[in-house]
Amino acid sequence: MKHLKININSFEFDWELVFKDIDFVLNKNDKVAIVWTNGAWKSTLMKILTWEIKNFDWNIDNVWNLTLWYLKQIYSDNENKLVREELRDAFTKIVETEEELSILEKSMAENSSDMELIEKYTSLLEQYNNIWWNDYKNQIHNVANWIWILELLDKKLTKVSWWQRTKIALAKVLLESPDILFLDEPTNFIDMNSVEWLESFLQNKWKSWYVIISHDREFLDKTCDKTYEVQPKRWLTYYFTNYTWYLAERERIEKKKMDDYKREQEYLEKQKTLINRFRAGSRAWWAKSREKSLEKREIIEAPVISKKPKFFFWYTWETPEKLLSFKECFIWRKEPLFFISELYLYRKQRIWIVWENWVWKSTFIKTILWQINLLDGFFWKWKWLKIWYYSQMHEELDENKTVRENFLKHKIEYPDQQLIWLLSHYLFDVKILDKKVSELSGWERSKILFAILWQKEFNLLILDEPTNHLDYDTRESLEHALNNFAWSILFISHDRYFVNKLSTNIWFISEWELSVSYGNYEDYKFKLENNIDMDLSLWDQEAELNLVLEEKLWEKAFKRIKDKFWNWKKRRN
Repeated sequence: MKHLKININSFEFDWELVFKDIDFVLNKNDKVAIVWTNGAWKSTLMKILTWEIKNFDWNIDNVWNLTLWYLKQIYSDNENKLVREELRDAFTKIVETEEELSILEKSMAENSSDMELIEKYTSLLEQYNNIWWNDYKNQIHNVANWIWILELLDKKLTKVSWWQRTKIALAKVLLESPDILFLDEPTNFIDMNSVEWLESFLQNKWKSWYVIISHDREFLDKTCDKTYEVQPKRWLTYYFTNYTWYLAERERIEKKKMDDYKREQEYLEKQKTLINRFRAGSRAWWAKSREKSLEKREIIEAPVISKKPKFFFWYTWETPEKLLSFKECFIWRKEPLFFISELYLYRKQRIWIVWENWVWKSTFIKTILWQINLLDGFFWKWKWLKIWYYSQMHEELDENKTVRENFLKHKIEYPDQQLIWLLSHYLFDVKILDKKVSELSGWERSKILFAILWQKEFNLLILDEPTNHLDYDTRESLEHALNNFAWSILFISHDRYFVNKLSTNIWFISEWELSVSYGNYEDYKFKLENNIDMDLSLWDQEAELNLVLEEKLWEKAFKRIKDKFWNWKKRRN
């Protein structure tokens, strides 16, 4: 069977041991997720596996000459290239043939009577036109269509945004069709439709192997059947399950390790008490013998228990029932984008905004913030409304200032001791205060921004992709804090797990008009697939649920869906 054998004896960074004694085999058709906390060197491990990092004590046995491909952002040497040309570079043979044809054309211009040259050119051109030209064009068109970048093909890379480049990079990797695909956070910065498309593609159409790093828990569950855990001081632990079952198995193993450790510590404590008791006197020989025996004993190390950050939100107490209202208005930027017939935001609602277009999303948020005026219609905002906007690009932070200076920028004038106490809730130490934001990783910037947000008072929170860059434990801590937030939240996210746990309502755009659906993403998809009215709440009363579903579904489908949703409702309550 084809395989890739990996052995990493050791890898150090800045004289610190990062990896040691990692030994595993990637077999044909393996679907592996690499998981654990931010800062646990997952991306470094990925770069080692794909030989982007070579300075370490290692042995990677690739006897089958398997082709490996590592997903990364598009940063081309020629930013004036068209996206179509960038994707064409995935077809190495075609590019080489085109270069060879170009060389032959120049030679023919100098030796127009050389029949051997002409015949070689004609044969190669015929082969190129008949076999490769149409084939690679069709493949580029198909993949671009699947991943919703068809309209970008004739744009220059300079005109393409960073989040669109993620899709282009992904399309290029898929066109390469390597033996093993290495994907590092492939769902970051792409919309939910694209995430679900990639999920389906890996499940149903990609016939080769892959290794994925991702913080999208549902994505991992649906695409991977093995989970390799990277954790500081523990190297790599292997679980032959998907992500959800890995969590349960890890909890069981961690509990057993902790129980074994506590049991042994109790035993050692009792032995030391006896040794000290009999160290002098007639039984001193026994105490000395017992002491030597304990010295030879292999001691169980204390389990590494990962700390979880804590999120907090302050909010004003005086808030009316209704915070925002729209009536017969057009949201626009240069031209009308979509229409809102009638829309209200009420206290304690947590609204997930489904965005189909980047411009629509940013324009709508700026309209709520009163940075863009309506084209027409009525928009009302409670006069005492205090809004805090969290942007996924962390625009509220000044990259050229230190963390301490960024707190001052937001008029948070605390002594260092208080700042250190505040930041400790987000698992930072004192060193973070003098670091410039430009030196911080994405997940560190996110937590710094949430720490600043903690010190603000508001009654409406607008979050733009708040879970980007955050690891699993941090996301769960954030979900818990937001679920306990007393007032209203508008948020944009492509993390389905996060949306399902948080949202009470959905604002979505259909046929150029903003509409409302009750419930979370699962409710929204269910209604969409079964042609159920979006403004119907599936959770108000069981009778209403039964009546609607019985009208829409066959008896067997109704019973299956009813059981599924009823059990889920009990868990949510």
